[in-house]
Amino acid sequence: MDPSKPNEPSIDQGRSIPRSRPGDGEVLEGEVLGKDEPLGRPGAVPPRAPEPPKRGLGLRKTLLLVVAVVAVGLCLGGGITAYVLYDKATTPDRSTPEGVLEQYLDAKFSSRDNIRAKLFECPGANLADVETALTDVKSREARFSIMITVKPASFDVQVTGKRAEAKVTLNVLVPEADGRETLSLQEWQFLLENNRSWLICSAKKLA
Repeated sequence: MDPSKPNEPSIDQGRSIPRSRPGDGEVLEGEVLGKDEPLGRPGAVPPRAPEPPKRGLGLRKTLLLVVAVVAVGLCLGGGITAYVLYDKATTPDRSTPEGVLEQYLDAKFSSRDNIRAKLFECPGANLADVETALTDVKSREARFSIMITVKPASFDVQVTGKRAEAKVTLNVLVPEADGRETLSLQEWQFLLENNRSWLICSAKKLA
């Protein structure tokens, strides 16, 4: 306290002097803040850190994706091509009487494939002479331990509307003990019908 001013109120030197702030929440220069008092305006939300930019597919992933798509396309295309080729190879050609007879005789006497031979037969076809001839061939093969070859030599086909009559000459080759082959000829008559495709309905061995 100043002795010349006895009436002046005493001032506590250890007491902080309050100051008015220029604005709500603004901190004065030299102001002492409490330990837990946040800086800035009361209730202010701290700014959020910016999110990293989204990245698209990298070059490596893009290349792998392209390779995978191309591989799938090739597999599908190859599968379709293989199916078409297989279907074409296994589907019998029954567009002409000559083609039907040639495939039927090959299935019956050469490959001995009765299931395939049925593909060229009419329902209820009369082919007993063919079965008798095949039984005779098999019997001779078993008796002499040989393989007899039966193949068509010529076709003479007469088509009338949806029916066809075919005269067929078969070559029968029989191996002999001296290594030579004996050739004999058989004359046959086949009748065929065209019901969306040609089929064999009857066969007769001629004398």
